[in-house]
Formats: sequence, C-alpha cells, structure tokens
Amino acid sequence: MRLFFTFFLAALVQIVTPAQAAEYPNRTIRMIIPFAPGGGSDALGRVLAERISSELGVAVIVDNKPGASSIIGTEAVYKAAPDGYTILLTNSAITSNPTFFKLPFDTQNLVGITKVANAPQLLVAYPGVPFKNLKELLSYAKDNPGKVTIGTAGAGQISHLAAEMLAKSSGTEMTMVHYKGSGGALADLLGGQINMSFGTAPGLMQHIRNGKIIPIAVSSAQRMPSLPNVPSISEVLPGYDISNWFGIFAPPKTPKPIVDRIYQAITKALASPELSKKFGDEGFDIIATPPDKFEKSFKQEIIYWQKFAKENNLKID
Repeated sequence: MRLFFTFFLAALVQIVTPAQAAEYPNRTIRMIIPFAPGGGSDALGRVLAERISSELGVAVIVDNKPGASSIIGTEAVYKAAPDGYTILLTNSAITSNPTFFKLPFDTQNLVGITKVANAPQLLVAYPGVPFKNLKELLSYAKDNPGKVTIGTAGAGQISHLAAEMLAKSSGTEMTMVHYKGSGGALADLLGGQINMSFGTAPGLMQHIRNGKIIPIAVSSAQRMPSLPNVPSISEVLPGYDISNWFGIFAPPKTPKPIVDRIYQAITKALASPELSKKFGDEGFDIIATPPDKFEKSFKQEIIYWQKFAKENNLKID
C-alpha cells in the first residue's frame, strides 16, 4: 500500500489541470539547449528566448546542457514535468539519434511545438589546405584517401551526416573528427588542427568575413543568398541536399493548451522583421510550423535516417 501511495502521489504531481493550463505561464521558463555555447542552436536560442519572454511576460532562461550528441540535454527535457516550464530547442539531430544510439527514452514521445528555422550546412576550410574549392577538394581526397579531416559537432549530428553523405556521394574516404558541439570543431579549425568542418552559417560568417576560414560549398540544393558566390554541393554532386533545422519540443504529455500557448508566442516572436532580417543575413530561413505538422514531419524524418543508415551501412562506433 505504501508503494502504491508513493506512485499515486508521483502521478498527481505530473497532472496539469485545466486551471493550471489557463494560468500558464506564471513563472520562469527554462529553455534547454543540448549543445555548448557558440553554435547555431545557441545563437538562435538566446535571441528567441528573449523574444518569447516578451510575448509571454515571464523570464525565459537558456540552459546549455551539451554532451553525448545532444542526448543529455534532450533527456533532461524528456524527464521534466509536462507543465510548459521546461522546453527544448534542438536541431535535426533529434531525428537521427534514434538510429545511431541506444537512447534512454523514446524520442517520438516528445511533443513537437514548432520548427523555428532551417539552415543549410556550410562546408568551410582552414586557409592553409591544398584546395580552395569543392572540385579541388574532391580531387585531393581521391588522391589522398583518409588524409582530409572533417570536424563535426558530434557523431550522428547533422554535420557528421552531411560529411558522410559527401564522402559516399563522391566516392572518397575522409576522416571524421567528432566534437562535443560545433564550438569545439570551429576552435580546432581556426587553429588548423583539422582541414574542414560542416556547420551552420551564423557561427561561421564572422570568421569567413575576416578570412580566418574559407567557404567551400553549401549543403542545400540552392546557394545561400548571403553567400551567392559559394556553390552548392549539388552543382558538383547532383542530388546532394541536406539541411539542418531547429525546433522547439516539450516533455511527453504536455497539454495541448500549453503547447498552443507556446506556439503562439513563438509565432509572434518570429514575425518580427528585425529578427527575420538578422537571422536571414546569417543564413537562417525563419519559419513557424504548426505543432501537428511539425510533429508529423519529425517522426517521418526518424524513419528516413533509419533507411539512410541501412542503405549505406552507416554505424556510429
């Protein structure tokens, strides 16, 4: 009886009543970002948190919880109370992680609130490498198997998958170097410890402008408006197309009224011309996707990566 009573009380704590949903929000909201500071997710999340705070009338604080290819931070949200006071801002790695890792949770139980942005991966190189464009890179990689090193934000992350897709599409062998977030990969790229890295434009643009790194190509099918002279990989390797997206999630069983309230606040925040221009100039395509459509699309993407990994015999050591 005592054990049953303990579980009963725990269940009650998890219940959010209609009255509580109607009062939402009335205290600080924590936005967990499962990556280290300095990357695209962090840049987007901090600006978005400020805007959401203005819309909801309560503080929204950013809490970086990097590690294990974003799994640590995601698990923290998964286990949080479904009351709307803990949310997750992550990228599309949330759909590939179930394929490559044994997770302590079922990703599909997370509640998708909205996609907030799309961003192609940008392939950049250290200025001292013996190639300056994509054709030269692929030629060099074919002549020097395994010698080209590509930094990623972590095994299974979109930057890793973009690199694997590049190698397989071009029939070359490249060495993947995994970091705990894009910040570490960028630091080693700037120092010349690695040859190249895939990453989102916001964290790279400043270094491109001052010549510390050189842009090689973009991963989307079309060129980026902010870098019109940088070709897409598909111009050399037809059919290559992979982009990163960023979205907001809530813990499993978060009530729909709370999900809708957060979505409405985010939609208003993203409607700001100032925000759209700021991130548009940095390579983000700002977009708000309704919860039902977003949840459907992210679940379909989980299936896509499972198929991709099987067809290409891709595994994470």
